[in-house]
Amino acid sequence: MPGFTVNRDGSFILDVSILEIIRRYREKIEYANAGGVRKLKHLMRRDYGIYVNEKKIDRICREKGLLLSRRRSRGIAVRRIAINRSVTKPNQVWQFDLKYGYIDGEQKFFFVLGFIDVFTRKVVGEHIGLHCKAGDLCFALRQALLQEGIAPDHPLVIRSDNGPQMTSREFSVWLSKLEVKLHHEFIPVQTPNKNAHIESFFSILELEFLRVRYFCTFAEAYEETKKFIRFYNEERIHGSIGYITPTEAMEKYERGELLNIKTINM
Repeated sequence: MPGFTVNRDGSFILDVSILEIIRRYREKIEYANAGGVRKLKHLMRRDYGIYVNEKKIDRICREKGLLLSRRRSRGIAVRRIAINRSVTKPNQVWQFDLKYGYIDGEQKFFFVLGFIDVFTRKVVGEHIGLHCKAGDLCFALRQALLQEGIAPDHPLVIRSDNGPQMTSREFSVWLSKLEVKLHHEFIPVQTPNKNAHIESFFSILELEFLRVRYFCTFAEAYEETKKFIRFYNEERIHGSIGYITPTEAMEKYERGELLNIKTINM
């Protein structure tokens, strides 16, 4: 009957009474933005012994502006699992990861995000900060692409673990809109060997830099970390690339000289 609901015990429940009950739920903070039609149906059964079908609850909520907006599914980004690759030239595969250091004078941590070119071992980009969010990752990668002159049609693979910044929706959406169409792949869980080159860099950073430094302020930690990365690229020789620096390896490749670097399978 219009305006009524016949309850299971045969009594008549006015629609205005149902409306008042729904309003009571919506006035509670717990149900201000939660509790759809189906949940309201079961709440009224439990709390008031009133049996109302979902269609009537939906109609009353629509008429009185008490219907919640539908939650859109954000979806799950498809993660490409890292495959075995042969790296034979610079800027073919970049690996990236995150590490933290400690500022003794301020008793707080700081973060170092690094991108490394697998072939030359050059650190092509970094972020150093008191935090490292998805936005910081986007900015650091953009700067690295510009600095290394990566063209929009350049086939570059970037590889990372499954950290929250790397798997974030913000980073995924940013990559999809980027002029340079990068192929982002993820290493399987608990397989750091698939990201061995950036892991090696961070091992060097820990052993040769972080363990032998005392930082009073973040500004000091920032400047010293930048200096060490320059030292790593321009002065520190690497046995795996023929006892030359990453910068020298890149320069030799650009001049067409032979490099003592074997094909890297990863």
